[in-house]
Amino acid sequence: MKTIAIAHADLDGGAMGILDGWAVELEKYAEDLGYAVVDISGPDLTYERMTDILLFTKPAILFNFSYGRRTCLIGNSVNGMRNCTLTQGDGMKSNLHAVSGIAVISYSNYTAGQLGQNMIRAGCPALAGFSDQVILASAKDGTESIFKDSLLPLAMRILEGMPVGDSVSSTYIDLVNKIKEYRAYKHIYLPLFYNLKSLTVLGDLNWKLEYVIGKQQV
Repeated sequence: MKTIAIAHADLDGGAMGILDGWAVELEKYAEDLGYAVVDISGPDLTYERMTDILLFTKPAILFNFSYGRRTCLIGNSVNGMRNCTLTQGDGMKSNLHAVSGIAVISYSNYTAGQLGQNMIRAGCPALAGFSDQVILASAKDGTESIFKDSLLPLAMRILEGMPVGDSVSSTYIDLVNKIKEYRAYKHIYLPLFYNLKSLTVLGDLNWKLEYVIGKQQV
């Protein structure tokens, strides 16, 4: 059974509340496909625990749903303070060696910029994420599902065995179609366009999960 990891900041409200819901949905989808899922959330979403869990379990891929900065991904609070989970050295020692051999798909701000490039240098075979901020719009006005329908399939296709580069290309098409569909609504199509411009893939575009639904490939 192939192992994957899903890291998410289990918070209510705002962007993190939206992303947490996406992570839970993706986790169920992965389990239905037969993956063993390592859930990294709650007290595990910290620098020490993220490092230890990734090094110990060695998942094939990490899907990350949390806050991001240009130099690190952000976890849950420890003693009232938010800390990095994966960092290139943002006030603490770099732990990017933890993603060596592990692909990363991140729904976090800035992951595919400087941080993602350093993950690739540290041995991450492929990374898909956003070079700038991710804009999800608000669930309050009923638009969140539009963004989920165009962005979450990026991760789902990879679970189905699609190469990461092809999944990103398909997501570009999904975003363009949504932009055309909602071109009369500036508060929808502008964030979608911003996400389209920011979505980036680094490393090996042909990397994929060697998996067939219901059974391992041989």
